[in-house]
Amino acid sequence: VDPNCTCYCCRNFSRAYLRHLYKSEEILGSVLGTLHNIHFMLTLMRNIRASLANGTFFDLKAKWLDRKGEAQEEK
Repeated sequence: VDPNCTCYCCRNFSRAYLRHLYKSEEILGSVLGTLHNIHFMLTLMRNIRASLANGTFFDLKAKWLDRKGEAQEEK
């Protein structure tokens, strides 16, 4: 669950509840995970298209890679 995400799953369910759904193999856990992943990909592609139109794709790419690199270092 991402606190900055605006998808239905992240806005309405706690991490604990999502973990419970996943661990108990409830289908709702998979459905909510899928909704989150689709929202993430749609948002990413929307941002990529906008950056290509604005000529700022390489800035978006650098910011994205920096952000992902920081997340990997935290683990």
